[in-house]
Amino acid sequence: MNSTTPRRLAWSIGTTACLVLAASAAPATVAGAFAADSIDGDVAVTSTETVSVRMDASGTVVNARVYEQLVLSGRGSVDISNPVPGGLRNLDGFGGWEVRDGVQRVTADVSGTQRYRSVADYDGDLPVEIDVDYRLDGKDVDASDLVGASGDLEVSYSVRNMTAEQQEVVFLDGSGQEQTRLQAVVIPMVGSLTTTLPSNFTEVRSAEANAAGDGKGGTSLSFTMTLFPPIGSDRATFGYTARIKDGVLPDANISLLPVNPLESPSFSGGADSYAAGAATGADLTAGATTIDGNLLKIRDGAADLVAGLLQLRDGAGELNAGLAGTAAPGAQALAAGAVKLRDGAGQLSAGTGDLTAGANKLNAGAGALAQGLKDAGAKAPALLGGLEELKAGLTLVDNGLTTLNGQVVPGAGQINTGATQLLGALDAQLLAGLDGALGALAAAGASAADLPDSLEKATIQGNVAGAVGAITQVRGGLDTTVRGGLTQIQGGSAQIRDGVDAQTSAGAAATDGTLKNGLARLLGGVGLLQTGGNDLLAGLGQLSAGANQLSAGTGDLAAGAGKLDAGAGTLAAGTGDLSSGAGRLADGLGDAADGSGRLADGLATAAGSAPALPEGAQTLSDQGTSQLINVGNATAMDYGLKYALIEASAARAGSAQPFGAPEGATALAAWRMTLAGESGEGSANVTRGIAAAVLIAAGLGVAALRRRPTA
Repeated sequence: MNSTTPRRLAWSIGTTACLVLAASAAPATVAGAFAADSIDGDVAVTSTETVSVRMDASGTVVNARVYEQLVLSGRGSVDISNPVPGGLRNLDGFGGWEVRDGVQRVTADVSGTQRYRSVADYDGDLPVEIDVDYRLDGKDVDASDLVGASGDLEVSYSVRNMTAEQQEVVFLDGSGQEQTRLQAVVIPMVGSLTTTLPSNFTEVRSAEANAAGDGKGGTSLSFTMTLFPPIGSDRATFGYTARIKDGVLPDANISLLPVNPLESPSFSGGADSYAAGAATGADLTAGATTIDGNLLKIRDGAADLVAGLLQLRDGAGELNAGLAGTAAPGAQALAAGAVKLRDGAGQLSAGTGDLTAGANKLNAGAGALAQGLKDAGAKAPALLGGLEELKAGLTLVDNGLTTLNGQVVPGAGQINTGATQLLGALDAQLLAGLDGALGALAAAGASAADLPDSLEKATIQGNVAGAVGAITQVRGGLDTTVRGGLTQIQGGSAQIRDGVDAQTSAGAAATDGTLKNGLARLLGGVGLLQTGGNDLLAGLGQLSAGANQLSAGTGDLAAGAGKLDAGAGTLAAGTGDLSSGAGRLADGLGDAADGSGRLADGLATAAGSAPALPEGAQTLSDQGTSQLINVGNATAMDYGLKYALIEASAARAGSAQPFGAPEGATALAAWRMTLAGESGEGSANVTRGIAAAVLIAAGLGVAALRRRPTA
């Protein structure tokens, strides 16, 4: 076919359901229907309009007719009006119809089935536009050029639905908000084109046709068309190629039927899949929005955790500095002093034993004692002063232990409580929140798996997988680094609190083996020494006042020396306990200093890693869940718009007959078109006619010559 030959045939139509819809069509007023006058009884009315079109191979309409069939079934009487075309002719007899102003009047008593069939010429619009292209050996040719030709033939058909009307369709986006779009809405139509190629068509190829042999050496081709979006398209393009010899062009027959995609079993599944896709997109949007909100909560909670870890890091540093720089060295010095005090107390105990023995001897040698008492009287005040200083020093140590208990124990307890609370929050809130997010992402991934295979589905699944990986990484960081640091904090602070409290609390004074108990005993012994020293000083004064009273005084001295010896023994035992407690205190404070150092290191590590938590949550929100929300919304809108377009097309499926049907009737319509082939017989008939005329003329001439009179 060359480019200068017209090939376009404009057809437009409004068509209802085909025969597949007849069973489900409920009585309703259709476009162009006339109100029924009356139907008495149980009578079903079916109106069928079939348009038959004959065209030549170039697509030019030769003639078109519309066949009307009105079927009355049941029992009763009817008096109805049926809209019909002009020039209606009765196919059931020679009688005419009662027609006035384009309306056929039918009045009948029905018992069983009655049919009224008629035909009329049709000059209205057709539903589709068709382009047919013929190429022989790569060149455009007319259909008539194929007759007797040989070569490689290519035939291409293009069928377009021309019933589109611009309508606003309404659908829901991913958040449930109504959206409106202006769309071209067609009457949904399906059809087929069939042709049978003769045996001189060989090497037949077609990517679109169903092909089969015709039993005579030829090839039957059948093409199907779904002429409405989004299930199909408003345009179908198809064709075939073949090698021909002594070519002809066979007829091609086209059938078109309207269809309701929401009711037809062949198409309702596709419509349902678009509705399900829209619902899945909405569910994905809602789930991603929830996950994104939880991620932002995690981000805010992680920021609070970072602030708390920074405070704990600073407090642990101060605690380590105090324990390692002051408390531990002081405890070491206290332990060394306690050892010396223990040794001195042992020596004092031995001396008081000797004093007791000397007192007994004094009773026998008062004369020698006078000078000794004079010397002792001079030294006694220094002894009492030393005991007073010792008592004051021990009192300061005891007060220092009380202060240490009041500061270190509560501080370590607060650190332990804070670490315990953070561990609880980590398990109950952060890790649980992340597990919830992983569960929601798994549900979103399962929902996305139900989508039809598409680029959007692959994008959704990729974003879900990325989000799962990011959350899993965040959760691993929390469960290892942060939990480990907090566990070290918890254990170290408990060790410090319990060790210091056991040695320095007020209750420890009554517990043997504690530093507080040793100091209490030491203070008691010093008190006894002070009492004995005062008694000794009084005795020495009396001895100095009168040697004559020495004998009586030496008895008291012996008794006092015994008490002094007992007090010195108690003092020696107390200083031994003090030395042991001071050693344990030094060891405990050393361990506390080591633990506080590890605590400070762990908190520093946690504080250094923690800022990545809110940053990771924000990144996951920006690059993961926010993208999921966008994809879900786009999916919901895409499928929602397509389903709304299907609904709008289905609504137009009820307005298809060219002229309409009686009110309440089941209305059916069909279109049959034939593209006539080219066989060359038309030209041959003309040639034979001319030859016959020539022969007749020649015969007449001969006859005239024979009748010419002779001279």
